[in-house]
Amino acid sequence: MKKNFFISLALVASLFVSAQQKNILLEQSFWKSAPDVNTIKAEIEKGNNPAQPNANAFDPTVIAINNDAPLASIKFLLDQPGNPLNKSTHDNRIYLHWAAYRGNTELVQYLISKGSDINLEDSHGTTPLAFAASSGQTNTALYDAFFKAGIDPKKKYADGANLLLMAIASDKDLTLTDYFITKGLSLKDVDANGSTAFDYAARTGNIALLKKLLDRKVKATDNALLIAAQGSRRETNTLETYKYLVEDVKLKPTATSKSGDNVLHILANKPNQTEIINYFLAKGVDANKVNNDGNTPFMIAAGARENGSLEKLLSVAKNINLQNLKGESALTMAVRSGTPEAVSTLLSKGADVNVKDKDGNNLGVYLVQSYRPAGRGENAAKDPFDAKVKLLQEKGLNLAAAQKDGSTLYHFAIAKNDLTLLKKLASLNIDVNAKNKDGLTALHKAAMVAKDDAILKYLISIGAKKDINTEFDESAYALAKENESLTKNNISVDFLK
Repeated sequence: MKKNFFISLALVASLFVSAQQKNILLEQSFWKSAPDVNTIKAEIEKGNNPAQPNANAFDPTVIAINNDAPLASIKFLLDQPGNPLNKSTHDNRIYLHWAAYRGNTELVQYLISKGSDINLEDSHGTTPLAFAASSGQTNTALYDAFFKAGIDPKKKYADGANLLLMAIASDKDLTLTDYFITKGLSLKDVDANGSTAFDYAARTGNIALLKKLLDRKVKATDNALLIAAQGSRRETNTLETYKYLVEDVKLKPTATSKSGDNVLHILANKPNQTEIINYFLAKGVDANKVNNDGNTPFMIAAGARENGSLEKLLSVAKNINLQNLKGESALTMAVRSGTPEAVSTLLSKGADVNVKDKDGNNLGVYLVQSYRPAGRGENAAKDPFDAKVKLLQEKGLNLAAAQKDGSTLYHFAIAKNDLTLLKKLASLNIDVNAKNKDGLTALHKAAMVAKDDAILKYLISIGAKKDINTEFDESAYALAKENESLTKNNISVDFLK
């Protein structure tokens, strides 16, 4: 009774002030201090919400798990309102995913005992156990917990890979591998692409491990080179790894995947790969190889976050304006996800600023897609969006022009629900009242998808007309009245009348 009373008071307090202060329970630094239950209770009493997710859908419980908080503290969070056992968090993962990912066997056992879904797949189709295996967890007790709960050790996951294949890159002494062998798996197992245990082990570039596998008669295929190029989430492989695979193991440097990628396609958007790219170019790997999507390594490099690979691959590119199956060129990719420097370099080398994709969209649409809310400090000082706008305009791109379907950049920007982005478009002299092929103005579209009234009021302030109706004779006011986000939050839309 006392516990419920405390929780109720805490919840009321957190709801009252959560919008007015930063929630310390969402701060990594708080959890790195290994707070006990009393410390967490004190923070909740101050109004910090124990169930509030951040912008990336990480809530306090996930952040606590990922910072190895005390088990008692995590259990306390799980007992708070708004934190059900199978709560969907970042990438649709539940708490069991994160516990398995961190190798927290005791928490995994607790969550399973409470009924957590051991088969639930996240947005990438990954179960908690598969997440643990692919993340490098090697503690056999962790796997025992899932097997005892009913998971079949021989189950196959993405691309037909089993747990032995998925975990082997981190299994330096093959202890976990030998454990899996006792469960019916084998070092001879391959996935649906024919990739072997050696190939999967190449992901981390551990030459000593690879030699152990060869000693145990595990076959190497050319797929190992492509998997090595993918690397792990945190690290890329060294030139030494590739030389070992090509020169000692005798793998084919020009190997391609089923999707038509060679090693350069994979390396092109990774940082600090110039030396390795030079190595493969010298080995005869084709920098102009077109994959199944119509992309060359050069085109992929254009969309990277740093320009080392682009500078090298541009020097050997045969057609700077080559377009892929979607009609996207290297410049398109640079505008969407690359750096302003990449955009500038490509334009200076003759890239077509008026390129359009298969849907008839020009680079303005990809400019809008590129927008990210400003960060803090130095990152905010130089806005890549503004820099790209200037570069494209200097080359003559008309950013005020409507796209093939009649949509303006305002229409595309509305989907991002970011007022700052709309304000950045104001100086481009775009017709705010233009209708697209569906008969919708930017105000109509905003009325349907807005989360609050800020964007709607801003559009009106820059000249959006309230009296324009859709082809079905619906006004912005009528559309806003049907917007669930606005009605649920009791936001008045009378200003649209």
